[in-house]
Amino acid sequence: MAAAAERMDELVREYLLFRGFAAALKQLDAEVKADGEKGFRVDKIVDQLQQFVQSYDLPALRDYWSYLDQRLFSCLEDVYRPTVNRLKTSLFRYYLVHAVQTCRNDKAQEFFLKQASELQNQAEWKDWFVLPFLPAPDSNPTFATYFSRQWTDTIIVSLHNFLSVLFQGMPVPVILNFEAECLRSSLIQEENESLRHKEKEELYLKNECMETEKPEELFM
Repeated sequence: MAAAAERMDELVREYLLFRGFAAALKQLDAEVKADGEKGFRVDKIVDQLQQFVQSYDLPALRDYWSYLDQRLFSCLEDVYRPTVNRLKTSLFRYYLVHAVQTCRNDKAQEFFLKQASELQNQAEWKDWFVLPFLPAPDSNPTFATYFSRQWTDTIIVSLHNFLSVLFQGMPVPVILNFEAECLRSSLIQEENESLRHKEKEELYLKNECMETEKPEELFM
């Protein structure tokens, strides 16, 4: 879908230029630049989430996840909601672990101050409120796993896979299928032309064989 969306953006941009719609073109470029879905590029969405984590930008991380939830995840069937919630929990734990690993306990404490009302009644978070105050959390049996490279990589891969599957199954507007339909139509025409050519060759060979057999029939 990403390639189709990018191509369609270019076609719309070319059309607006041709028509001289400068204001509309300027607005389109601004919208594309601010596109939260990154042109349906999964790698760019995951990179953006990682950037917010690594820069300790909690407000931006929360806002961006809320945007994805409202724009994309809310359209999913209810059966996928537990997966979305698990990914959100893992992403925010990733934020905390990164803050502690980089000696930014102030950011970890800030996280709980801002998220306390949302997290305090969630069972999966009850052990995490002590994290900023542990002397060696990476050696603590409760948290050691979360400080491993493997756990971090697993989160990134899980986010990537989930978004990829989501975009693959997402219904798209007819205009995004335009080029695919044109290509499909062209392939069908080529296939039909090939079949007609093959039929002509077979008919020609059949006629040749009949012409070759006629002299022999005179002597029978």
